[in-house]
Amino acid sequence: MEELIRISGQANGDSTKHGPIYTSKEVMELGIPSDEPIPEPKTCKYCGKTLYHECIVIAGKALVWWLNQPQRCDCEKAVEFWKRWDAKQEELRKAQAIAEEQEQKRRKIEAILGKSGIKQRFLSRTFENFAVNNENRKAYETAKEYVDNWQDNKDNGRGLYLEGTCGTGKTHLAVAIALKLINQGVPVICKTSIDLLADIKQSYEYDSTVNEEEVLTAYKTADLLVIDDLGKERATEWSVPILYRIINDRYENMLPTIITTNYNTDSLIEKLTVSGDRETAEAIISRFKGSASCVTMAWEDCRRKKYD
Repeated sequence: MEELIRISGQANGDSTKHGPIYTSKEVMELGIPSDEPIPEPKTCKYCGKTLYHECIVIAGKALVWWLNQPQRCDCEKAVEFWKRWDAKQEELRKAQAIAEEQEQKRRKIEAILGKSGIKQRFLSRTFENFAVNNENRKAYETAKEYVDNWQDNKDNGRGLYLEGTCGTGKTHLAVAIALKLINQGVPVICKTSIDLLADIKQSYEYDSTVNEEEVLTAYKTADLLVIDDLGKERATEWSVPILYRIINDRYENMLPTIITTNYNTDSLIEKLTVSGDRETAEAIISRFKGSASCVTMAWEDCRRKKYD
């Protein structure tokens, strides 16, 4: 009976709600009652030691058999096995946590902005149907390598900057990256700069269900943001600082951004300069190009070539 009192944690002044841990062997030897059948002991496959299950004992009764697994053997081979096992379980736990976090992000993005933002016409733009030729092969390979090495690019906040003339496949490659990552469960937003700014303006409407900060946060925190056709929007004293806030936040938090534009660097800076404020325009481009692989795609418009 003294053992049962010790089990309850009361004899030694233990104030914890859970009593001490006992093995199944101790439970049987001490005659501690158990509502569940007492598990049979196992044998260590490495050294042959008998391994007993453990349980928590509360108020003199055996409760909660732990994990239906016996004690871990302390022999060298068993210790090494459990070390590998625990490492693998930790990897799985982290992967599950990442997957759950991504799912929460996707749901939040959809609640605020709808789907990823890829328009119907572009949903079929994949790497498989990109027409590779001698002119665009390097751009294709760079984009393919980018998505194939996504985790490394994400960890290093590395984006992709696709500049060049109209109709050279910039949007196709950017969307192909986005679609492949979306299929892998990565939270991606893919919008033209015009649509991005329109989403933010929409939040100002009296009947909007989201506010400006919620929309901005979605753009700032998506695992990957693709801004297509930068420079096509009309630059204003409102739009340029908004773009800067999004890009700068992503840059500082090492979140990858992919940009496509029909303008070279100097021309794009001119497009984004408002009321003589060239500094903000330069800062936007600097953050893009300073954290991205840059590809120039300047050749004949393939869409025009199709009809010549």
